[in-house]
Amino acid sequence: MTSKYISRREFTKFAFAGAALAGGSGLGHVASAVAQDRAFEGQAITHWSFLSPEGTSLREQAINEIEERFKARTGIEVNYEIFPWSELRTRIIAAVQAGNAPDSTRVDFSALQTVLRGEALTSLDSYIDQTFSDNEKEDFVVDFSSGLMIDDHKWAMLLETIPQGFYVRKDWLDELGMPFPKTWDEVVEVAKAMTGNGRWGYMFFASKAMLIQMNYMQPHIRGRGGLILDEAGRAAFNNDATADAFQFFSDCVHKHKITPPDVISMSYEDQSDAFRAGRVGMFIEGSHRYRDNLRAVGAENVQVVEIPSNDPNRPSPTNVAGWGIGIPHGAANPDVAWEHIKHFISPEAQEINARIAGSIPSRRSVAESDYFQTEEAAYMRWWLNYVAENSEPQFNVPTFSQLNEILTNALHHVLLDSSANIGRILADAADEYDRVVDAA
Repeated sequence: MTSKYISRREFTKFAFAGAALAGGSGLGHVASAVAQDRAFEGQAITHWSFLSPEGTSLREQAINEIEERFKARTGIEVNYEIFPWSELRTRIIAAVQAGNAPDSTRVDFSALQTVLRGEALTSLDSYIDQTFSDNEKEDFVVDFSSGLMIDDHKWAMLLETIPQGFYVRKDWLDELGMPFPKTWDEVVEVAKAMTGNGRWGYMFFASKAMLIQMNYMQPHIRGRGGLILDEAGRAAFNNDATADAFQFFSDCVHKHKITPPDVISMSYEDQSDAFRAGRVGMFIEGSHRYRDNLRAVGAENVQVVEIPSNDPNRPSPTNVAGWGIGIPHGAANPDVAWEHIKHFISPEAQEINARIAGSIPSRRSVAESDYFQTEEAAYMRWWLNYVAENSEPQFNVPTFSQLNEILTNALHHVLLDSSANIGRILADAADEYDRVVDAA
């Protein structure tokens, strides 16, 4: 299986400003479509997700409306089985191997090649060819780019795109009379002023309970001009930029004391919970949690800005990930599952997901909707501009979990010993990762 990366050039296509493509909405041929919509009436499928239509988060409220419209239109019943999001990639592989695959499942962008290595997904090529013309495929932002076309086949369709941003407690800044930080040195100064009385200025996470540390490591390293992997997919993170980033993480804890020492055992969820509980002033987080963060803290108290770098005139690139949906190998009802996927990636469902959950769409034409011209959608337009101007894809390699674990192990050494030889630690980590690549 070839390992492909999405180029920077491909991501600059993420400009939604142009006119929607003719036919991109897929709303033509209404009369025949109505009959086709009811072709599977009364049938039921099982869908695996970490979000439930019965849940209370904004993303789940959006799913509830999307599913209600799907059932009303098609008569198909979708039964959800819920698992922790960090377990989906391994659970789907195990279910396929055991012959107990669901009909459809969510697939993390970064987990796609891992799931494919386990031969757990069915190619969507034939369904796509029957559904979308070449012109209509152009409406999808990155779905048909190299990063999501593995071995020249399509295995999952993106439900949303998730760029990262730098979340800041605006009310804390206002109290201090300080501007939004643009460099990591400025982050330190602002964080020092924020820290105290149960508050911490800057947060990241280092627990191996969820191996997604690349969410924040990637912009830290890439914003400093360093590589993480080379074109062959081998370790390239044994460099000055990564060493500088790891020194920064260490200094946040040991020197500047703007990050709690127990960050080493904090998970991604712990980080988010701390921000929502008013204990953290700044951290890197995705667009998918923007609305929930505002609901917890107050919309007037939060501002998302570009991720800082060492250059005040050039922010760090936002790394873009997302959740897709695919059909597992051996699914009992793949044709019905495809109807479900078609609905979820339709402009109608994408607009609902944006309007209710604040999710950034994966289709260009959605940005032409009336909703995207409203003041409420202004922050989504901001994120789209950030992606168009300065973005990179989150790594999508079969060894993504191992990459995160090896770099997190290296970070543990640095956090546990403020005098650790970071260069030697990264060199050893690079050798370890290359052995993983060779064995894969």
